[in-house]
Amino acid sequence: MYNDLLLNRLVAPTDTEDTQINDLIDEIEELDNLLSPEAQELIRDLRPHIVTDDVYEGIDEKASFGDRIADRLTILAGSWRFIILFACLMTVWIGVNGYLGSQAFDPFPFILLNLALSTLAALQAPVILMSQNRQAAKDRAVAENDFQVNLKNEVEIADLHRKIDSLTDALTMQTRLVNALVEARRKELNATVRLIEHARSGDTANGAHLPASG
Repeated sequence: MYNDLLLNRLVAPTDTEDTQINDLIDEIEELDNLLSPEAQELIRDLRPHIVTDDVYEGIDEKASFGDRIADRLTILAGSWRFIILFACLMTVWIGVNGYLGSQAFDPFPFILLNLALSTLAALQAPVILMSQNRQAAKDRAVAENDFQVNLKNEVEIADLHRKIDSLTDALTMQTRLVNALVEARRKELNATVRLIEHARSGDTANGAHLPASG
């Protein structure tokens, strides 16, 4: 079993293996009793497989270039660095155009700046939504993996309880057998002692009668 676990960690699981694991878990979910023979067979089939998985790594490996850009832009947009840089840019923009007056490339009321801000907001919102959708998919995958891990732990614990109960029953039976043997041996020794005492008492009585007869 441990060799199988080691090989499963060294070799990346295939889609067929993932499908097999999911089928086994689905069958276990439909069982009413985890201690039934059918459950034990499914547990033996599931035991060599590793259900724990680095979900984030798997999703990031399949991410497209656009997904990576969306994640990085979302990280940048949700940081103080972006706020400070954007505030500095707006301050420079307004200060330069206010200083140039009528010769400014974007005079008051800064229509070009408003257009840039509106465009930025219109583009930033979908990018953030794409990143949030990817995060939601990651959370669902993590929750599903946690469920599989918890389910496997549950069936393994149920199997351990079954084994412990079997060992307890066997130990109880052996204890009763030992007690019965000890009791039988004690009775045998008591009977032997009584026979020896009876024989000694008979010998003593015979010895006492012999001189009187002579």
